[in-house]
Amino acid sequence: MSTISIPTLKLPNNASIPILGYGCGTAWYQQPNSPTLDRTLIDAIKTALKIGYRHIDGAETYNNEKEIGVAIKESGIPRSELFITTKLWPSVTNPTGRFHQSLKNLGVDYIDLYLLHCPFFSSTTHGTTPSRVWSELESLHTQGLAKAIGVSNFNLPQLRSLLSSATIKPATNQIEIHPYCYDQELHGFCTTQGIVLTAYGPLSSIVRFSGGPLDPVLERVAGKYGKTLEQVLLKWGVQKLFVVVSTTSKEGRMREFVEGVGGGWGLEDEEVEEITRVGMTYHRRKFWRKEYGEEEEQV
Repeated sequence: MSTISIPTLKLPNNASIPILGYGCGTAWYQQPNSPTLDRTLIDAIKTALKIGYRHIDGAETYNNEKEIGVAIKESGIPRSELFITTKLWPSVTNPTGRFHQSLKNLGVDYIDLYLLHCPFFSSTTHGTTPSRVWSELESLHTQGLAKAIGVSNFNLPQLRSLLSSATIKPATNQIEIHPYCYDQELHGFCTTQGIVLTAYGPLSSIVRFSGGPLDPVLERVAGKYGKTLEQVLLKWGVQKLFVVVSTTSKEGRMREFVEGVGGGWGLEDEEVEEITRVGMTYHRRKFWRKEYGEEEEQV
């Protein structure tokens, strides 16, 4: 099986993060304290690694860090060649303890990128605040246990609030991003602050919200380049300098995604702008809608 090289971006700690991550959320969620491991996920991760993926994206709340750890071990790929992301939530009252549990689950002695999974808690709801939790993540980073630290699902006011007390800026902010869910102001702010945006759900415009105004645009552009709609969406993301995280259990789709973000082809600037402009006329969000105040029907 041939291995395909995936381009990288530089993080503030000078580490290289592959621009395509293999996501272990969504369809891969496991029940807490499951007595058995999900062999299907383990094998899917191993296949992704054989193809060329090196960035694995997990989280405490997915309840499958152990599967990731088994896949890493069975793959035989040196730890130094891998980029492992995991996230803290809901154990925000014990960040350090939870971090060490993640190390144990994953079978590693450091994590490349450790994220605070969300800002949707307070002293009233959880007995702590994002700023206090962030201070503990900074300590993990200073100790060299978390090579980089970041956040997820932070909007602009929440990010500004965190930065007002932070000693170390988040290296990344992982949020839902696709043309129908693109916060231009947040993107600009993160760029000026040196914070890399990571897009989860990057294919949602066609997977979850098909039939929207972007469909004919994507079909025309895909036809021009002989690419799939998914490849066009992934290329849109990486040309806007996002890291993109997606998942599939199918080897053919894995290769399709890798080839989508790879070199050898690219969208014209006008095409990137058209996809952005049309997408912004039709706002759609899939995840954390209640927390973002978007529970009402999207019309």
